[in-house]
Amino acid sequence: MTSRFIVLGVLFVLSCQPVAHAASEQKEGSPQTLREHYNLQEGKHLYEQYCRFCHGEQGKGKAFDVTPPPADLTSPAVQQKSDFELTQIIHGDEQGTAMGAWKWALSDKDKQNVLQYIRSLAR
Repeated sequence: MTSRFIVLGVLFVLSCQPVAHAASEQKEGSPQTLREHYNLQEGKHLYEQYCRFCHGEQGKGKAFDVTPPPADLTSPAVQQKSDFELTQIIHGDEQGTAMGAWKWALSDKDKQNVLQYIRSLAR
């Protein structure tokens, strides 16, 4: 009797695996998830190219010695800004700081990818 329950238990577990695997593949491999992953990777690449020098590898703002110091991109003060506000800072500049304008170097899509990466720094 016990061996019968063991066999039924094993069969039940094996029958559930393909369904669970298919569901996880769909979530992980969905076009939206892949697009978000590649946008985040592109944002990281652009951040490293344009932002890291002043804001640092982790976005803490301690990489370059200027007054006032570069913003800590992981801080609540930055993370609570709207996407629009942060995109405008990236696009134009931040008055009274050393932050320059990137409107000539970054496309709108690039700015959105950098923004997505900046948001990920606080996680």
